[in-house]
Amino acid sequence: MALQVTEFFGLAPLDSAAGNDVTARRCPFVDSNCIKPEHGACSVQQVSETEPVICCPNRMYADNFKVLREISNETFGVGAELVRPADVAVRVAAGSMTGNEVAVFGRYWGQELPLPRPAGTAGAASRKYYVDWILAKLDGDGNLAELTAVEVQTVDTTGNYSEQPQSFFRGRAYRDGQGRTPGYSDAGMNWENVNKRILPQIIYKGHVLRREAKCTKGLYFVCPKQVYSRIRDRLGGNLHTYHPSTGTITFRSYELGPTVPSGQRRDMTLFEQFTTTVDQVAIAFTSPMNLPDQNVYEAAIKAALGR
Repeated sequence: MALQVTEFFGLAPLDSAAGNDVTARRCPFVDSNCIKPEHGACSVQQVSETEPVICCPNRMYADNFKVLREISNETFGVGAELVRPADVAVRVAAGSMTGNEVAVFGRYWGQELPLPRPAGTAGAASRKYYVDWILAKLDGDGNLAELTAVEVQTVDTTGNYSEQPQSFFRGRAYRDGQGRTPGYSDAGMNWENVNKRILPQIIYKGHVLRREAKCTKGLYFVCPKQVYSRIRDRLGGNLHTYHPSTGTITFRSYELGPTVPSGQRRDMTLFEQFTTTVDQVAIAFTSPMNLPDQNVYEAAIKAALGR
């Protein structure tokens, strides 16, 4: 495989408008330190693909966490206002609650909600698990009225492409061993994580959330469209569609817009949304229907042996 960095600290590599963020190793999408400061890659593209894929979760939070606003408006009604948990008590004391507030629990919003492992689980006393985001709809008195949860997942890379950012940090275009400028590194995308880690996690968390009486719209799973496509391929095409409700998982996928002039950031737009149940996903994951033909290994061995 071969891979190329397409966004570096929010802009095309070597775009001078990103200079301050590059120097400070700062993420422009969350206005905080880059979570991978030695790489700084927001999106990458494989030589065999026609579009880039978002590889950093923080890239999904463009336009001041537009993803969370869109989900809040869909779940709780248009006009939902995202607020920090610390601001709720201030509004309640001032009598300024409107009933449209949605308290956001997650990184960069002041408070995360680590949840304990079940009693009896190995290491339960010290290990906790997280849902990336809890969106809590409040009533006019500041009490919890409804909640939903949001998981955000991009894609990991395999191999090493560090020579590209090292070149960019020096202000130079990257030239690879084949003489291509911009060049490619001998790296790829870890699509197998969809099977190994992503699907088991969202099935587990989906089951946890269906036990929450006030989680009436289920779990939202946000990802790049390429991750979504591979999830749908892995689960097969027989999943039934549901409206968001208790016990559902809503897959919400995004893609990058076309290239833009220097100094501008590419848009991130909704590609597709699909809602099904936790049970549908779990059954499709453990009993896949999109299997290859019978005896494919036998055929492969015979072909290899020339038989």
